Amino acid sequence: MELSKTQEKILNASRDLFLSRGYPGTTVDEIVDKAGVSKGSFYHAFSSKEDMGLILLEWYQLGGAEKLMDGPFADIKDPKKRMFGFLDHIENISIDMWGHGCLLGNLGLELAETSPKIRKKVSGLFQKVINMLEPIFEPAGSKKGTKDHPTAKQVAEQYLVTLEGSIMLARVYNDWGYFTRGLQNFRNHLKYLSG
Repeated sequence: MELSKTQEKILNASRDLFLSRGYPGTTVDEIVDKAGVSKGSFYHAFSSKEDMGLILLEWYQLGGAEKLMDGPFADIKDPKKRMFGFLDHIENISIDMWGHGCLLGNLGLELAETSPKIRKKVSGLFQKVINMLEPIFEPAGSKKGTKDHPTAKQVAEQYLVTLEGSIMLARVYNDWGYFTRGLQNFRNHLKYLSG
């Protein structure tokens, strides 16, 4: 995704503001003030706040995907060890990645009812994350999902549910232990499934 310096400034400012104040609670004036650009520059770079939000989500997910997949686990040959190495990697980068929340989760919740474009973008990006994670969770998945043994795709979906829920609880309780415990519970579930 190629962006101008002005667009990057606006996206960085918007990300920070949306995570701290929410999308509806942030004005374009506040975004340009934080970004250090003019309002004219904002509308030259993006046609609207919603258009900027759609691009921001794509940009955020691309950067997040790089961080998720760029860890020492990627060099592990054994699929089961690689899967657990992935969880170690996530735990190591978790506060840096989601200490202030997850933009996809936040905007998805805030705008699901009021912005069909944002809702559709968030659901599409979550699906990309699930597709990206599915191969990692192959050792825990069955070829055919059953009540007792999900497919790798279903395990990836459950991981996303665990991740987003753990981020939310950690933020609500102001205690990162909720994230760590959520991840540990998921790790235990993987041990059972891949046993």
